[in-house]
Amino acid sequence: MAHADTPSLSRLRPRTISMRTFQRAAVATLVILWLVVTTGGLVRLTASGLGCPHWPTCQAHGIVPQDSSHALIEFSNRAISGIAMLAAVATAIVGYRVAGVDRRIAHALALAAAGTVAQVPLGAITVAFDLNPYLVMSHFLLAMAVVSLSTWATVAVFRPEAARSIVGGRIGLLAWAAVVVYLGLIVSGAFVTAAGPHPGSTTTPIERIGNFYDAAWVHVRVATTFTVLLVALSVWLWKRFRGSPAQRLSIVAVILLGCQAAVGEYQYRNGLPWDVIAMHVALAATLLITVVTIASLVGALAARGDQAVRS
Repeated sequence: MAHADTPSLSRLRPRTISMRTFQRAAVATLVILWLVVTTGGLVRLTASGLGCPHWPTCQAHGIVPQDSSHALIEFSNRAISGIAMLAAVATAIVGYRVAGVDRRIAHALALAAAGTVAQVPLGAITVAFDLNPYLVMSHFLLAMAVVSLSTWATVAVFRPEAARSIVGGRIGLLAWAAVVVYLGLIVSGAFVTAAGPHPGSTTTPIERIGNFYDAAWVHVRVATTFTVLLVALSVWLWKRFRGSPAQRLSIVAVILLGCQAAVGEYQYRNGLPWDVIAMHVALAATLLITVVTIASLVGALAARGDQAVRS
């Protein structure tokens, strides 16, 4: 006879995590990753990159900033990045614990978590090398890559068929081509910032990368290419999948792109004010999430169509 204090077999088994909990965790993580990008942009644009000269603490004899606005901005970004790292790792672990989740989704979340964790040593190295422009740029671009992965995985958590048909036929190829070109637009924008007037720090002269007007010329051309692809995708979705979430989101994407273009034109003609560029960065991260979501939903639509044909 088993003793009364012997734990039952059901208690020894790991608790099953519900799909609802997984979905909430994925959405929350994506929101926090968006905050990492936007607050990171503020650090650069307000010249707060060396507001906290020590890592991981802010000052040599204190964890939190004392009396500097630059230190407060820099430390806030570090705190949000730390929360994002914990959230991304926890969500990736949950992905392997939920029954029935496609392993491709869990692997994508694990890659996003790895990229988020990698930001910690990269941030330390960036500070140690006095905001080397290539390190600053890589810090930002890695954050955007993590947002892309997390977005696809989050959509696939709600629409598992997106993981089974990632491309989704010719319209899917167009959608992912728009994503690729938009990522190129983000890279070209990073070069514009690196050649522009915002140094990232008030205490250390920061090396510039390239010529601002040349970088802006390339950026505008890439933006034009992306605009053509996005409008073509929106029209195609309107004709083929009218009323679907992907089609409705494509309209949102076009509106966001229009706002982004207006903000970009304003900042270019008004001396590149830091607060307007901060809005530009926030819109860029939002539009990235929107475009990746559209491409992921197109894959889900294609998978449903294939399933309908087979049945």
